[in-house]
Amino acid sequence: MRRRWLRAARHGLLAVALACSGTCALAYLRAARFTRVEGDRLASVLAGGELQASSSSPATAGRTRAEARPGRAWGRFDLPRLGFSALVAEGVDDATLGVAIGHFPGTPFPGEPGNVALAGHRDTVFRALDEVLPEDLLRLVTPDGTFEYRVQWLAIVDPGRTDVVAPTDDERVLTLVTCYPFGYVGNAPLRYVVRARSVEGAYATSSTPGKK
Repeated sequence: MRRRWLRAARHGLLAVALACSGTCALAYLRAARFTRVEGDRLASVLAGGELQASSSSPATAGRTRAEARPGRAWGRFDLPRLGFSALVAEGVDDATLGVAIGHFPGTPFPGEPGNVALAGHRDTVFRALDEVLPEDLLRLVTPDGTFEYRVQWLAIVDPGRTDVVAPTDDERVLTLVTCYPFGYVGNAPLRYVVRARSVEGAYATSSTPGKK
C-alpha cells in the first residue's frame, strides 16, 4: 500500500512540475468549460441530499468517493478570506490538473482520518495560494458535507519532498501543493506547500452551498 502511495505521490508531484510553465489560451477555454459544466453538475449533486458530515465525525466519504471518477468534479475548494473558489477532481494527471485542483489518489477524502492531499497549478486553480496566511480558513465542500481547516504553516521545499503528502495516521489535515516561485517563467524549480489542520466541530449544513 505504501509503495503504491509513493508511486502516486511521485507521479503527482512530477505532473505538477511538467505543467508549471504556464497554460495557453486553449487550456484556459477547456478549464472554463469544465468549471461551467462540472460546476453545474456538482451543484445538482450537492442539492440531492443533506450535508451532515463534519470534520469531527466518524470517517465518512461514501458519496464523495462515488463521485470521484475520471473527468468529474467531486468537491469545491474555498478560500473565504480571498473570495477564491475552484473545483476539485480526482487524480493528478495532466488532464485533471489542466482544469481543476487534483486529489492525490490513495490519500483520504474529506471526512476521513489522515492527510487529504491536493495539487494544482500556480497560475490557475492555485494562484491564490500566494496570498494565503497562517490561520486562514480553508473549506472543502463535498457531497458528504462541508469540512473546514485552519492553515498551520507554509513551506517552500524541493520537488523530491514526497513526505509532505505522506499519511498522517488519525490526524486530520489538508495539504496543498503547487509550483514555486509563483512568477517564475518556465518549469519552476521548487514546490510551495500549505498545511492546514481540521477545525474540530467544523460546521455542517443541510442547505446547499451556493456556487461562487
